[in-house]
Amino acid sequence: MFDWEHPLMNFNSKRFPVGGRVLKTALAVTLAIFIAQQLDFERVTLAAIVALITVQKTFYHSLLQSMAKIGGVLIGGVLGTSFSFIFGLSPIGYGLATIAAIYICLQLQWQEHIVLTAITAITIIFSSNNGDTAPLLFSIQQIFTALLGALSGLLFNYLFTPNHKKEVVQKLLQAEEGLKRAIDFIMLEMLEPGCNDESFKEETRSLYQTIEEGLETSKLLQGEQRFIINRDTDSERFYKTFLIFKSQLSRLEEMHNLARRMPIRVSQSEPVVRLFRIVQKMQHRAITGRQNHFEMVDRLLKKMEEAFSKSDPPQTSQEFISQASLFHLFQEIKRYYRRMREAPAVAVS
Repeated sequence: MFDWEHPLMNFNSKRFPVGGRVLKTALAVTLAIFIAQQLDFERVTLAAIVALITVQKTFYHSLLQSMAKIGGVLIGGVLGTSFSFIFGLSPIGYGLATIAAIYICLQLQWQEHIVLTAITAITIIFSSNNGDTAPLLFSIQQIFTALLGALSGLLFNYLFTPNHKKEVVQKLLQAEEGLKRAIDFIMLEMLEPGCNDESFKEETRSLYQTIEEGLETSKLLQGEQRFIINRDTDSERFYKTFLIFKSQLSRLEEMHNLARRMPIRVSQSEPVVRLFRIVQKMQHRAITGRQNHFEMVDRLLKKMEEAFSKSDPPQTSQEFISQASLFHLFQEIKRYYRRMREAPAVAVS
């Protein structure tokens, strides 16, 4: 299999603005037509059409598309052959064949294959002016032509498969780094109340987009790993981690709102910030596959819970608001920590 990340395969520059998928599609179409011409097939454009549609983002999706297209051509061949023998070149035959093609595709939930199925049926009916046996022979040839296009598309999609796992890992590390920066904003807000929050909002908007892209790429990786016998695959663990990151980001937004409500800095702020910094480092260690000492943090959480209950009562309204917000923030940090522990072990190296 070719290295899709090799510099020679990078066609996304301004000098040659053609993506890798465009290249492998063109190669698949070229090969399909070349072989069809060598076999003296009629109307070889069907091979090109099927090859064009077969090339997808993953080999699994290509396989699904090729099977569906071949199935559409097969149904169109049967319909075209049957209606040509019954109605010949009568317009009624064309119309009934079209209705039958649409109905069957809708029943099979193949809405995107209606056009190909109907065109195949109509083309085969049209070929009946060459003799009584022409429709059947032409139908068989159409099926082989479609199969040729599908095999060509599958071949190039297998040879030039993008490294989706590498993309997922990059997005995962990028998302974790974004969560880390968001935590930095919250800790700064606890220590220096009244900071500008525009940077935090911009960070969260970008982070949401990164997580969504990671989820989509994880789905592509799932397609590549469909043929793995084990049920628990890397793609499933990556996908679950991105879902956890998404929920964690929502929790960080709530923490930031709580920190923004603090009018002044209070004495409990520093211990909470130290705790949050430990959780932040543990999150990075978990993502990079390093061991964490959860028992130590559990003991620390218990001690801080006791410290809050024994803290001196507030003397002013501002101190009361800050202490109340900080206590709720501490509870959110505990929830963040527990959710972090649910993240599956993923291989990012």
